[in-house]
Amino acid sequence: MCIAIPGKVIAVYDYDALIDFGRVQKRVDTSLVENVQVDDYILVHAGYGVQKMSEPEALETIAVFKMLCDDF
Repeated sequence: MCIAIPGKVIAVYDYDALIDFGRVQKRVDTSLVENVQVDDYILVHAGYGVQKMSEPEALETIAVFKMLCDDF
């Protein structure tokens, strides 16, 4: 099973961005997602941004992960 994790874009570079996942910030390849901007939420799988998502959807997904995992 594969899981993509939502994160908030806090800096954008050429073809990658710094993503905030709460406890961790990581540079992620965003070449698969069009027009990535600071404050966007994107789903990240295996180091790649795979799609944008709305803030309410991202926050709801993050809340579900927190319910399932104490370390999230």
